[in-house]
Amino acid sequence: MRKDKSKLMRNLTLSIFVAALLSGCISNPPKETIKAGVKPAIVVTPEVRAEFDAAMVQMKAENYQKGIEMMDKVVAKSQNNPVPYINLAIAHSKLGNLKAAEDNLKLALNLEPDNPVANNEYGLLYRKTGRFSEARQLYEKLLEKYPYYPIVHKNLGILCDIYLRDYACALREYETYSSAMPEDKTAKIWITDVQTRAGK
Repeated sequence: MRKDKSKLMRNLTLSIFVAALLSGCISNPPKETIKAGVKPAIVVTPEVRAEFDAAMVQMKAENYQKGIEMMDKVVAKSQNNPVPYINLAIAHSKLGNLKAAEDNLKLALNLEPDNPVANNEYGLLYRKTGRFSEARQLYEKLLEKYPYYPIVHKNLGILCDIYLRDYACALREYETYSSAMPEDKTAKIWITDVQTRAGK
């Protein structure tokens, strides 16, 4: 049973990664991944898509300010698409512009409240700004809808481990993440470390 669950999580992770490449967002699973499969992409013109891709090239090269300037032009032409807002939020967060990051996440979530990437990024923002309880609530709510989204298990584990000192939660989330991503050897180190500190 555990082996079958681990295989399912890996398959879903692969589907999430493919969707991420198509959308331009890191770890961007489509809405209702678990229940309904891949969600069709929002249709944009070739011109807007080219501008979006060019902005993403800058962001992936860590030229965040240039990427933000280019992505702002995409947003002006595609205001009903949450993906550019999410990428703007990520870029602003990298530059330490946390207010701008939060504003863009709110815009993304106004368009698509259940967007898993936007919610995951909001959880990271909560953590960065010391709102640990809000981060935990957001992650737990997100996992109710997307129980096989590994990065959220990892982020919740880190939150519980380092910031909340809830070792039972940390161990559970690290183990879930590790079973989905066995190639990530760091997770096994974290598990052993938490077990030691928890006296197990």
